[in-house]
Amino acid sequence: MSQKPERLEQVYKHNSHFKWLAARARELDKLNIILQKSLPLQFVNHCRLANITADKVIVHTDKAAFASLLRFQAPQVCKALSEHLPEPVSRLEVKVRPLTTINRPDQENHIHLSTKTAALIKSTAAEIEDGPLRAALNKLAKRQKD
Repeated sequence: MSQKPERLEQVYKHNSHFKWLAARARELDKLNIILQKSLPLQFVNHCRLANITADKVIVHTDKAAFASLLRFQAPQVCKALSEHLPEPVSRLEVKVRPLTTINRPDQENHIHLSTKTAALIKSTAAEIEDGPLRAALNKLAKRQKD
């Protein structure tokens, strides 16, 4: 007997740890917006609030140059965030975390067919009735090598 998986909402409702994590994520997201507003524009796309502990703000940046410059902004950052926290923060820790991008293939596939294969696909398309398959085959046949 296999057990059906529970819906995420049900797990969330009954697990206090998930509730705490979600609330913490919302809080950090709001504080990240405050951080972004307190920084000069040059930092906005390169810095993100990672965490706040009792007296320390941890910010991730994607380049070492921004990390160095951001350290000069420590008093302003701590002051801006302290206004929205129950206890003031006095230290800024900056960590460099390069952006990781997922390599996704281009929207268009780069498939090239031989002349013979393209002719075969065209003849197949000519034999079937009009519809999406015929249109797809004709489109595929146009990818023949020049």
